[in-house]
Amino acid sequence: MYCRKCGAENADHAKFCGKCGAELVQIPQESTQEEKSAEKKVEENLQKDFEAEETENFQEIEQERKQEAEQQETKRRKNFRIAAAVGISAVLIAGVTTGVYFGMKDKQEKTFQTKIAMADKYLEDMEYEKAEELYLESIKIDPKERKSYDKLAEIYTAQGKEKKAEAILKKAKENGAVAKGQEVPKKEAQSNEKPAAEPVPDEKPSPNSSSQEENKGEEENKGEHTQDQDKIDDTKAVSLETYVDKVLVPKYGKCTAGTYESKYVKKDGEKKIVQPEQLEKQKGVLASKLKDFDGDGEKELLVLMLKTGEEDKAKKDEKHNHVYLQMYEKKEKSIKLAAEYLALRNVMGNAETERQGIFLKESGGKIYICGSTANQYSLTARSHEYGMFAVNYDGTFREYASTKGLLTGEEHEKEITDISAKLEKIGLNATVKRMRGYSELWFEFDESGVEILAELTTTEQNGTEELSEFYETYDSSVLKPVQRKVTLKFDKKEIEAAAKRTEERLKKEQKKDEAYQKILDEYQEALLMGASEVQKDPEGYPNINPLLVFLTETDKGKTEIIYTMYDIDESGEKELLVGSRSNGGDERVVGVYCFDGVDAKNMFEDQTLAERSLLQIYENGTMYIYGSGGASYGNASFYRMDGEHTVIQTEQYTFDMEGHPEQPYYNDKEALSKEAFQKKLDSMGKAVSGLKWKTLSERITGEADPEAAKKAEEAKKKEEAKKAEEKKAQEEKAKKDEATKKKAEEAKKKEAETENAGQSQEGIKTSENPIQQEEEQTPVYSDSEIQKKLEEYYAKGTEDAKGEEMTVLEQKSTKSEYLVKVTTKVPGNETAEQVLYEVTVNKITGETVQKRVLTDGKTVTFLLWEN
Repeated sequence: MYCRKCGAENADHAKFCGKCGAELVQIPQESTQEEKSAEKKVEENLQKDFEAEETENFQEIEQERKQEAEQQETKRRKNFRIAAAVGISAVLIAGVTTGVYFGMKDKQEKTFQTKIAMADKYLEDMEYEKAEELYLESIKIDPKERKSYDKLAEIYTAQGKEKKAEAILKKAKENGAVAKGQEVPKKEAQSNEKPAAEPVPDEKPSPNSSSQEENKGEEENKGEHTQDQDKIDDTKAVSLETYVDKVLVPKYGKCTAGTYESKYVKKDGEKKIVQPEQLEKQKGVLASKLKDFDGDGEKELLVLMLKTGEEDKAKKDEKHNHVYLQMYEKKEKSIKLAAEYLALRNVMGNAETERQGIFLKESGGKIYICGSTANQYSLTARSHEYGMFAVNYDGTFREYASTKGLLTGEEHEKEITDISAKLEKIGLNATVKRMRGYSELWFEFDESGVEILAELTTTEQNGTEELSEFYETYDSSVLKPVQRKVTLKFDKKEIEAAAKRTEERLKKEQKKDEAYQKILDEYQEALLMGASEVQKDPEGYPNINPLLVFLTETDKGKTEIIYTMYDIDESGEKELLVGSRSNGGDERVVGVYCFDGVDAKNMFEDQTLAERSLLQIYENGTMYIYGSGGASYGNASFYRMDGEHTVIQTEQYTFDMEGHPEQPYYNDKEALSKEAFQKKLDSMGKAVSGLKWKTLSERITGEADPEAAKKAEEAKKKEEAKKAEEKKAQEEKAKKDEATKKKAEEAKKKEAETENAGQSQEGIKTSENPIQQEEEQTPVYSDSEIQKKLEEYYAKGTEDAKGEEMTVLEQKSTKSEYLVKVTTKVPGNETAEQVLYEVTVNKITGETVQKRVLTDGKTVTFLLWEN
């Protein structure tokens, strides 16, 4: 720059002439096309300087930049001579050009500050590439502002690009860049003295740079330095922004976003138990966030640390992967770990399906750190684990809501009410809806208004073909490995996409509920129409078991249809179970329905569950069905769900007691005795119990359906009218029986009086009084006599069952009738019984009516004392 007063040459950044002391004003000039081209090339070369990775490349580019700069300087001198030739004109326009110049400077300053603020935000979120781009742009606007250079040096150092960091600091020195408020004083500018050495950001102060008193104090307190102390002191040279990359990652490692696989292996000591291998190659820093978590005006550093192979206190002798929350604060001159919290347990472990994650939720001026674990074991060992937490930070982690670890089985039910109420207060509505509607303890990570830090998922990849082959051999090599996905960065588009996925999932669940309700409505309609109408129109009732409707109708209100929801295979989607219950007894499953994404379907459509069928569901996900063809013949089959909304048969046996009395259960591979088969059933573990069954009139959502309620009310009135008619008929029959009994007693009394008097009774038995003749010839039996006679009769066996399999149960006695139920053992399950006959005995005549409950309701009438 040349002084317009004396013409002396000065440095470009000088504000006053070094020769005469006059204030220097830069006169904007319209550049020629050649000058513009040269300036553009200089800017391109400057950008190349910042991107150079190696020192040699940087020096070569720098030399080229200097040559271009010299050419530009030559042009400027030429322009100056032209300006001097018109000196007076230059003086006259000086005032105008000065105003234009400072107006441009104000605009540049605003643009500069905007880019710096945006870059600082990206640096805070550790998005280094975006921050670097903005800092470079800010240098183009104001190459003499030191902050941009220092921040770039931090970024390059954190990325391990030490040479690039040195190059940018060298560039700052060459450009004379200083921090705001530290500009070179006028005297120094006028005297052309060299500027002092530039400070390097975040460097560890050397002992020589400290005062004598400070050094002396350190020596007294610390004594002789050791290598370990030097390592600890390294934290003093690091800012919270760079602490993760400079200290934690080198020490503990860093997790990488991506998809990984874990193959199945056999569990130690278990031949038929296989599980995915734990993923241990991912460990260390999972994610981090720099934010004012405790509201004290100073930022803290939250780090999600994944530790692998840790001993699990809850499961002795087992090692798992856990995720910890670590909070770091800058105290005095060092960075220290202020608090640690065990957040996620059993991460990327042995479960077939996993969903874990951690996110931030701001509400009521507080920042909540929230996370949950949902692990499901479904292949050979069925169980699940749930765990949730929501904490605040105020110098330590404070639990706002927590399950206090992983919960299994039904343990989590009692936690739902309390935790969901707390989460509702801070606006986690999608999670609350899921918890209350489906009794599941895990967060919807895709909720709107949250900032996701990390999400970890594991998904099973096996279909029907792989599972069928596996269950035949239990060879884990036929199984596809599970896929594990680690997701760490979430931009605005990803969060919006995740929220959309949640919305779609909730819509799918609503559609599933509607599909299941359609099944139940079909049962209600069938009951109203009656079994005969259903049998005439099977296509009109494609989803129901007609036999269940028949039993409910013919059992005079003693059998009711019930249903419940249960996740058989722990896939996260519950199936609909429809069953029956007689006289308030045990529940019996007669239908299993699943949702295939479009509609509900019967999973055993080709194997209709009949009266003498038994369906047992075990906690390990196995379904056992026994279909009886009689007392000594049947089929026993084992099934599992395949993850594709269908079932696959894993084993099947034929039961033939007459043909193979020693080993009645057999297939093409083996033959088993009753004891051996029972042992196989026992090996399945516990049968599912404690399900919350509802009657058919109740909705899945627990809310009354107006249409269903109307139908139920009509059915109720119809049933009440039917019962009233039956009651009236029973009362009339009872009166008739009482009158007949009274006449028989009077006849006996007269006969006894006649015999005592030695008189003949010939005149009593006449053809004109046949009823009296019959009553006098038929004895009246007591309840105990009838019970004993029935036990003797059925001990001989019938065409439907053997005598040793049947039991006569005393039920009810009236003045004229004695009613009992005869039960029989269920083939394939020696501990279970079912009603075979309903029997009514007339106490006066001895006439016995036997109604077969199973199969067809066949009725047989005979005289008990003649058999």
